[in-house]
Amino acid sequence: MLLLQLCFVALLVCLASGASSFPPDLQRCRIGDTKCIINTAHYVVRKYAKTGYPAAGFPQVEPFLVKRFDISDGRTGSLNLKLNFKDVNVEGLSGVQFDNAVGFGADPGTSKFEMYGSIPKIVLRGKYTADGRILILPIRGDGDADITLHSPKFSVKFKPGTQVRDGRTYLTVDKLKVLVEPQRMNIKLTNLFNGDQALGANLNQFLNENWVEVWSELQSSIHLAIAEIMKSILSNLFKRFAYEDLYLEN
Repeated sequence: MLLLQLCFVALLVCLASGASSFPPDLQRCRIGDTKCIINTAHYVVRKYAKTGYPAAGFPQVEPFLVKRFDISDGRTGSLNLKLNFKDVNVEGLSGVQFDNAVGFGADPGTSKFEMYGSIPKIVLRGKYTADGRILILPIRGDGDADITLHSPKFSVKFKPGTQVRDGRTYLTVDKLKVLVEPQRMNIKLTNLFNGDQALGANLNQFLNENWVEVWSELQSSIHLAIAEIMKSILSNLFKRFAYEDLYLEN
């Protein structure tokens, strides 16, 4: 579920490769050359997904470890569920396909920054605790979670703020919006209802048969959680590089 973080980290790494502190193996792009940016982002992800690219601040993304991830849906309706995940390995991000990039212009104050793409499959495996209800059935659980998002499509849009230091323009993340739309979702939670196999199997079956409704209820919390992770990563990158240093000179 860290695909959105991945897309912008990869793009910024490829753009910033022209700085003297970066290895020279990455193609630099001109301002607004989104085709070049996408091609270089694909190169970065496919070459460095399993090892990371420490010199450029690109993290290991295959697998990507998320220490904690909380989802809480308190709305009334058929689903009222709190899920807490920890030590979650996210697999599949190296297969990202960037389909389109919009903006990345000379003036970050007016330029758009948008990315669109898809991934064949994302698998999340880790520990969970659950507390809530579906319909009138109370849910309790504490065990292993296995969640698969099939062919998710994504979009990322962010609006930066700008700060001028020593005559150079540095960005901050003011607004960021992410959307993820899987074509299908599979869920398996172990040790539900204190290990009752029959109740646990029935609940997992219910969640999978009604995955569209489950996703509809939980997606806003997931999008918010992903956005907060991205903001943290992007903020660290923006502190390192001035915007003028990210591109080839025209």
